Amino acid sequence: MKYLTRLLLILVAFVFSQSCESNKRANNYNNKVLVDDGGMLFFKNGTEASLATVKASGLAISNSKNQKVIQFAKTMIDDHTLLADNLRKLEIDNFVTSNDTINAGHQQAIAALEQKKAANFDKAYIAMLVNQHEQEIALFKTAALNKNPNVSDFANKNMSSLQAHLDSAKVIMLALK
Repeated sequence: MKYLTRLLLILVAFVFSQSCESNKRANNYNNKVLVDDGGMLFFKNGTEASLATVKASGLAISNSKNQKVIQFAKTMIDDHTLLADNLRKLEIDNFVTSNDTINAGHQQAIAALEQKKAANFDKAYIAMLVNQHEQEIALFKTAALNKNPNVSDFANKNMSSLQAHLDSAKVIMLALK
């Protein structure tokens, strides 16, 4: 009898712990994506741009001799790695699956950047990041209008840091001329 009572208590405790676990996240039994095409595009392009920034910034740390460029590159690696990670978490929360790859256009730009040295590298790297951040800000402004509140909140929350990156890159660009 004691054995049966213990087994029953363990079973009840297990059931309660499982029911508490399911309240942590809304059930989506059919795993339907919770964002529209605009949200999907935001996830894809936002993650891809951050990955390209991280890769180009890694080159800047090894190829540049300018301490401002190197420090900026380190900041880009830290901030865009965090941004990409947060985008991935948001994708998971919205049942989106994606491939984290860098598109052919960014791959070519990074390959061209690899060929440059010293001051030519610095100018090309900073110009690339100015252009990329302008495109990212436009992407985030569009995402800020998305119907999904998670997407729009995320875009609004991160837009100021992208603008700060753009402003810093423009200051460095002026100093390099």
